[in-house]
Amino acid sequence: MKIAGIVGGMGSLSTVDFLQKVVEHTKAEKDQDHIRMIVDFNTSVPDRTTALLYGGEDPTPYLVESVRRLEAAGADFAVFICNTAHAFLEKVRVQSNIPVLSLPELAIERLKKNGIDEAWMTGTKGLIKSGVYQNAAQKAGMVLHIPNSKIQDHLMQIIYSVKASNIPKAQKIWHEDVEPFLGGNVLLGCTELPIVAKSQRVNVIDLNTVWAEIVVELCGGVLK
Repeated sequence: MKIAGIVGGMGSLSTVDFLQKVVEHTKAEKDQDHIRMIVDFNTSVPDRTTALLYGGEDPTPYLVESVRRLEAAGADFAVFICNTAHAFLEKVRVQSNIPVLSLPELAIERLKKNGIDEAWMTGTKGLIKSGVYQNAAQKAGMVLHIPNSKIQDHLMQIIYSVKASNIPKAQKIWHEDVEPFLGGNVLLGCTELPIVAKSQRVNVIDLNTVWAEIVVELCGGVLK
């Protein structure tokens, strides 16, 4: 069985959410049935959206440091538990000795195989600008809709409210300013969004859950 290297801390709550979903979605009767993971909870990584949109500090050296730390600890591969961090994936890969996987690409491929042909994309402005999911969807033959700038503003408010643990504020913005303007399948492309993004009208797809299932299978675990 392979050992997963988890680059986390971007943000803190989203990493805990991912790890919990790995456990919840693993078929296990005892501790030894769960997969082995090494986690670098690296909260020092500079803000990815600030780097992409406003010329902020490049997160790449921090991401490379985490991958190398995980490699030294025995990880067979590394993944980023942050959607926007994947905008820096290629720069990290060329400086890494273990595979650094693209969870967005793997998630889109999985969803396409499961019959999801069209969806709305939600996430940070940096993620949208990077084209990470648009490129993955194009390769897979999936139609991806991008929210207008006003909705993207509201999504950023939700994300940073969750990071600040202001969940009631984030929930209010989601239900009043975002969810009513989306339809069909909605991909939650930031690991803060599943904390508050609930709906009975649209099909909300928690990419954190999809990522958890992928990592479980990559490590030889069995899904429930």
